[in-house]
Amino acid sequence: MHFHHQHSRRLWLGSFATLAGSTLLPPLFASPQLPTQYKDNGDGTVTDTVSGLTWQQSDAGEMTLEQARQYAEQLQLGGHDDWRLPLPMELFCIMDHRLHGPAMNTRWFPASAARYWWTETARPDSRDKYWQVNTGGGIGAHAKSEASGAGGENPVHTRCVRGTSPWGAGPRLQKNTDSTVTDQITGLVWQQQLNSQAMTWEQAQQYCNELVLGGHSDWRLPTIRELRSISDDRLAQPSLNPDIFSGADSIPCWSATTQMNRPERAWYTDFTSGLVTYRDKTEHMRVLAVRGSSPLTADPTDAVTPNPRGGGGGSKGRGGKGKDKARNSADKAKPPRKNPAE
Repeated sequence: MHFHHQHSRRLWLGSFATLAGSTLLPPLFASPQLPTQYKDNGDGTVTDTVSGLTWQQSDAGEMTLEQARQYAEQLQLGGHDDWRLPLPMELFCIMDHRLHGPAMNTRWFPASAARYWWTETARPDSRDKYWQVNTGGGIGAHAKSEASGAGGENPVHTRCVRGTSPWGAGPRLQKNTDSTVTDQITGLVWQQQLNSQAMTWEQAQQYCNELVLGGHSDWRLPTIRELRSISDDRLAQPSLNPDIFSGADSIPCWSATTQMNRPERAWYTDFTSGLVTYRDKTEHMRVLAVRGSSPLTADPTDAVTPNPRGGGGGSKGRGGKGKDKARNSADKAKPPRKNPAE
């Protein structure tokens, strides 16, 4: 039954690819036949059927970190009061890198004036810097004082989550006897020794495709979700565990994920801290190959349509009852960062 389903899905996707350029289908991924990862609960919440986590559907507006914590603690939504700020990987995994402005499926999560969203986690080597996911699709740690509510320039919003995290305290990595590493959370198998030679994105793809290791030849360049999943937010400089991965250092590594609106660029993870951003594919970075698949890190399959150019400016609702009065300054003009994905 499972084989038949997968085989039928491959045949359908092949037919879809043939028709995509014709007038028989709307412009982008609009077929309702694609599987749905999310469930709209009709009460201001959305459940991720893969992770089991339930999310606040509309973000709660702009806040300082302290206000965001208080808001989450007091939030009553969908008949529950056990809401919290998300972990970095939880929040990162609701981003959709097929989209831009925001890199998020607005069918489930309405666009807002946010440029960043808070997580509950600080960088271990800089306790004033907290991980934030941004609307471009990246993730980085920023000082609390950079939030506009604290006098800075970044409009940082709050989106709460509830449920037991599949990510736990971080990746659970196990060395194997064949120069590979298994992540026991995702089941993905990783190359233990980082490739020592920096290479372009195209060279990285070729390297992984030609790699034979541990008796297997189905190695590939990881997606950005997969690559970020082995960055340990309990570690820094490097955030890739050097006791597990030979040659681990504070280095950037390529992912297979192309930037949606700039196909000459690809996403990467910088294992100094776990920063996710992008570079031109002609630049040189290190490579860590992976094999296998995991629903937790799989690219989303929900049908999407392009987000409006520029993003933002959508729902400003707070999405639940909270007693704090965090101000929403969505109408303030903010100068762009040097790299908006950081």
